Amino acid sequence: MSQGPRSYHESAGKNTGDAERDEVLKQVMVAGRELGLAFLSLNAATARALSMHPTDAWILSYLQSVPAGTPTSPGDIARVTDLTTGAVTGVIDRLEANGYVTRERDPHDRRKVIVRPAEGSKKIAEAFRPTIDDSIELGLSYTTEELLTVIRYLREGKEITERTIARLREL
Repeated sequence: MSQGPRSYHESAGKNTGDAERDEVLKQVMVAGRELGLAFLSLNAATARALSMHPTDAWILSYLQSVPAGTPTSPGDIARVTDLTTGAVTGVIDRLEANGYVTRERDPHDRRKVIVRPAEGSKKIAEAFRPTIDDSIELGLSYTTEELLTVIRYLREGKEITERTIARLREL
């Protein structure tokens, strides 16, 4: 009986008949996975540096990425993070108590709550600033055409990931 691949690295890639292309595809898949894991580690390290739980840092980072003026409810956060509304409420309680977020009543529906980053939330942006600055510098080393390819790959990869999330939510 044949055993399957022992690791992700062994199973990444495809047998297209072009050994060089297969190897490059495998390297892309492995690099993408390693980048995802590095982002998780970055979030955990940032959380530790700010003396908060990684989930709190994750949600605070998400709130920082929402365009200014866009109302974000606890339900929105729960949908994006796949956490329960109860868990999100606990995170928001902690973030609010530490000055990272504020809760406001929705002016259009007083039953709803809007969560907004507070002044203290700038700490997470400051923690990520070196990564952002270095990423911009890295981007400047690529041609516009190369960057457009990277954007396309990342966006299509995000769509694939979102389809997988939707499928897993149905289980």
